Amino acid sequence: MMIVETDSDPAVWFHMPLRGTGAEFAQWMDLQLKASALVHRRKLTWREKRQTKKFLESSAAMLRERVEADQAFLFGPMPPQVSPLVLFTKRFACDEEHSPLHLSMLVEPEPEPEPEPAADGHADTAPFVSPHFDEGLRCVRRWTRPDGGPIMSIAYAWNDAARDIDLVLKGHYDDPDLLEASLDAIDDFAKSIWIT
Repeated sequence: MMIVETDSDPAVWFHMPLRGTGAEFAQWMDLQLKASALVHRRKLTWREKRQTKKFLESSAAMLRERVEADQAFLFGPMPPQVSPLVLFTKRFACDEEHSPLHLSMLVEPEPEPEPEPAADGHADTAPFVSPHFDEGLRCVRRWTRPDGGPIMSIAYAWNDAARDIDLVLKGHYDDPDLLEASLDAIDDFAKSIWIT
C-alpha cells in the first residue's frame, strides 16, 4: 500500500486513521481533541468536542466508503468551534500517457451534486511545483450547495512516473473565507508530502 509521508509540523497536521477498529478511532479522536486544546491554548467546550467528534466520524466513514481514500490529514489550527479541515490523498493507477489534460481531469472533477454557479464561482487551476514530485496542478474551486450555502475545495494532482501512478490531495470546506485564509499553510503541507 502507498504511504504518504510528510515533514510538516505534527502539531499543525494530524494524521487521521481511516482503517482499524472503532475503539482505535475513538482513542485517536480523544488524542486529537487534546492536541486541539493545546494548539488553541484553552479547554474545548463540551459542545465543541461533540461537534468535532460527530464531524470526524462522518468524514472518516465517507472517506472510507465513498471516496476510498488512501490517507487523511487534519489541519489543527482551524478554530475549534468550526468543523475541522480534512485533506485526503488518493492514488490512481495510470495506464495512459501522463498528460496535463489527464491531471486536470483528476484535479477538476465535477462536484457532487451538479454545482450551481456561485456569484464569484469559478475554478482557478495553475501549475504547482513540489520538491518531491515533478510539476503538478493546483485547483481552487468555489460553488454553491443545493441548500444555498457556499463551499470551496482545494485539490492538488501530481504524476509519479517512477510508480506509474497519479496522486491527488484534496479537501473541501463550507467556509470559503476561512479556507482561503489557510491556503498558504495548505500549500506548504502539499509541498511537504512524498510517497514512501
